[in-house]
Amino acid sequence: MYRPDIIRKKSGAPVLSKKEIDTIGENIVGDFMPEALKSPQEIDIDLLAQDYLGMEQDFQYLSHCGVYLGMTVFNDTDKVPVYDPSTNRAEYISAKAHTVIIDRTLLENNQEHRYRFTMGHEAGHEFLHKEYFAYDPDQLTIWDLNGMSHPAMVQCRVDTKKLDCAQNTTWTDRDWMEWQANALSSAMLMPASMVRMVADNYVRTDLEHDFYYYALADKVASVFNVSFEAAGYRLKNLGYIPREFVLSTDVLNAIYCGFVCNY
Repeated sequence: MYRPDIIRKKSGAPVLSKKEIDTIGENIVGDFMPEALKSPQEIDIDLLAQDYLGMEQDFQYLSHCGVYLGMTVFNDTDKVPVYDPSTNRAEYISAKAHTVIIDRTLLENNQEHRYRFTMGHEAGHEFLHKEYFAYDPDQLTIWDLNGMSHPAMVQCRVDTKKLDCAQNTTWTDRDWMEWQANALSSAMLMPASMVRMVADNYVRTDLEHDFYYYALADKVASVFNVSFEAAGYRLKNLGYIPREFVLSTDVLNAIYCGFVCNY
């Protein structure tokens, strides 16, 4: 399996730039699914997590209100907090290391894109952050030195808005790792070279700039089976849409409504 040489802090947290994460994502996809770097296509993120990274999948309600969308378990534990709707209370279940738990609400209708990004996010944690979270009883860690219990898992809200780190100089290691997991999810689901191939070959001389940006983001979302929002962030990060340009799903729906109404 592909293993990049990553610079890490003493805590085990990676130090990575956007460009480095794009390279890692591209290399993971190329190793797992080489054909996906020859022509733009949907990445099977479930198989990547299970077959390539060796993760076990589980589906539970992670909260009573859907605040947590995913969880990666790094160490064997019997203290995974979940919610049981039949009793309306929280309880603990057991899980093995390398388990990804996805909130069951993401299995409902119209949640496919959110599910795929969340699975990519948790796969990102598994690939990048084991050294930070995994526990070796024979090795002294920063948690032991600080008299803290070692975390067995990381719970994730998974917010695609946390794809821009430009103004976040006060982030903790955990904040940076959430950003890294988001960025790697984006890089695996939408490999940079393939997004560029789509964008460079998408010519619409009939559209003004604003409409072109919407059409391009919608095209990328369709090709890679991701949300319009995630596609928009990816195109902004790769320089195809100005960062200051605001993309709105409401406007996208209005544009489609206008096209339909004109026919």
